[in-house]
Amino acid sequence: MKQRFLFVILIIALIVIATISPVFAGSFTIDGDYTGDPTMAVVTISSPNCSSQGATQVRYDAYQFTVDASGMYDFSATRPAVSGTLTSIYLMNSSFNPAAALANCLAGDNTGNPTSFSFNLTAGTVYYFVVFDDTFTQTGTTYTASINGPGNITLLNPPTGSAPIFTVPRPASATIYNVPLGAPAYWGDDLGTRLLWDLPAGNWYIAQFSNGFAQVWIAGQANMIWIPETAVTR
Repeated sequence: MKQRFLFVILIIALIVIATISPVFAGSFTIDGDYTGDPTMAVVTISSPNCSSQGATQVRYDAYQFTVDASGMYDFSATRPAVSGTLTSIYLMNSSFNPAAALANCLAGDNTGNPTSFSFNLTAGTVYYFVVFDDTFTQTGTTYTASINGPGNITLLNPPTGSAPIFTVPRPASATIYNVPLGAPAYWGDDLGTRLLWDLPAGNWYIAQFSNGFAQVWIAGQANMIWIPETAVTR
């Protein structure tokens, strides 16, 4: 009886792990919005190519990911059919710098609904799938973004969306600061909690400073993280 009980517990644990795992077999779909998002200098698009660096600041979400099988992957984002809204997308390489992203932009699309393109990815390489509010008003909207291809897609930063792992309201005291060069990310305010990804350069909400670190609010469905205080322009 005891062995059977332990077996049942093991099965339940495996189900829970599978439920919260950020690995998606051949596809990734997320429902997001631009509320409280950081901004980046827009990269103009001549679909599917990135053509020039603009000056207009646009709100964006960046999803850092890798794939375990090389091949052609499809990227897309849809938005509500509301006049004046436009959601566009980029694929960036591992050196993605929101302040000057043209050199890192591999592909993009700003036509139609959904916006979409395909790109040949290399297994084990880090990429960023960037979804942004492509309007002058920057009043924001919701979107559904997806990646589909031959291999498993693994997110390297906490995912956001309608089925979140975490729900974290923005602290009332949070203030926007600039992180000009990006920064290594940590779960806590000490060096022993290093994460596997870095915070991209840009403007971010800082909730507090502690022990030489700054606590960053990323989005409503992502755990808050810490970065070195020296990375923040004050």
